[in-house]
Amino acid sequence: MLSRGAASGWALRGAARAGVQQRPPPFRGFRASPRMRSVMPSWVIDRYGRNDVLRFTRNMMFPIIHFPNEVIIKVHAASLNPIDLSMRSGYGATALNMKRDPLKLKSQDTEFPLTLGRDVSGVVMECGLSVSYFKPGDEVWAAIPPWKQGTLSEFVVASGNEVSFKPKCLSHTEAASLPYVGLTAWSAVNQVGGLNQSNCSGKRTATKFSIFSELLCQLTKCPFSHRGVVLSVPACVDHLEQTGFPAFQKK
Repeated sequence: MLSRGAASGWALRGAARAGVQQRPPPFRGFRASPRMRSVMPSWVIDRYGRNDVLRFTRNMMFPIIHFPNEVIIKVHAASLNPIDLSMRSGYGATALNMKRDPLKLKSQDTEFPLTLGRDVSGVVMECGLSVSYFKPGDEVWAAIPPWKQGTLSEFVVASGNEVSFKPKCLSHTEAASLPYVGLTAWSAVNQVGGLNQSNCSGKRTATKFSIFSELLCQLTKCPFSHRGVVLSVPACVDHLEQTGFPAFQKK
């Protein structure tokens, strides 16, 4: 008598000899994989304060896809922004909690443990049912809104409109330094400043030198304007001029 496993093997080999095309096994999502865990490593805070409130844990709850447009990203690199430092101290806590749970549906009346970090570069591990632009294995970068759990974890969940393909010319470490500050600069140019291709040509930009101002200058240079003024120190002026942006030191 054949065992169940042996019988299955004979059946498969017989079907192959008979020319019967075998269907591939169904795709198994990340959450159905044996690699799936209920917890993960993460840097969190349990209260607001200074740097001493940060702690490392291996028992942070694993992110879950709640909406069909979300993806789970395995974090290869993450970065902090000034807003993370402010949030660590309690900045915007009331407003952000209202955004996290506007209908007061959560059983827990606290945002803790809270993970900081707004930028991420990594690999898509799982996609919601309505996600068609990305697939597991894609290298992506993303900027996570401050009301969501941050990126200083092994995995993070993000909406599809918060994610884009990582430029192939950038490493994960390089890519993780750009999304949030880049979108902040774009928001300043386009939404706050109201600048666009039709009204920005030839205008100058006044800003204090920082990574934000460098991205701001690049955005206003291409595709918008071609003139810039930076209130800065000589070394910063030289750096910007090397990127092809006309810069001037404040007198």
